[in-house]
Amino acid sequence: MKLKYGAYLSMLVLLFSNCSKDDNEESDGDGLENSTWVATKTDDNPNTNPPGAFDMNGNNVYYPWKDCHMDDSFIFLKDRLTINDNATACEDGIDLIFNTKNQAYSYNPATKKLTIGSGDDVAVIDVFELNKDRLKLGIAIPTGNGLGYLVFLFKRK
Repeated sequence: MKLKYGAYLSMLVLLFSNCSKDDNEESDGDGLENSTWVATKTDDNPNTNPPGAFDMNGNNVYYPWKDCHMDDSFIFLKDRLTINDNATACEDGIDLIFNTKNQAYSYNPATKKLTIGSGDDVAVIDVFELNKDRLKLGIAIPTGNGLGYLVFLFKRK
């Protein structure tokens, strides 16, 4: 399955755009509040993947993090998300997506939905895994074979 670079870019813009504040119901130790995450290319728990294959004929694809993103920090405070590129900028300018600071977010553990955005720029992201070590997020994407997921993998910093 081929996804155009522009499709990745537009999904990331939605993922990391400005957001509105909702009540944060997360309070357990495995929640997002007061946690810091970094990107990873390794799926340590494929059992939590969305339905469908991740092979050449599958509808799902892992987000192909660039090396310049591997030191970025995704910091979830009580009601704010800060993305810090840690001074490692990507040459092609894609860091503009990851430079957004102090975004509001909300997470609903009952529905396993992470909401980022406000007004017309809201993105609702599926949370496939959230524990003390791993965070796996997915955005539904149309494919030639129906719907699939673009999956973002993170590990706790």
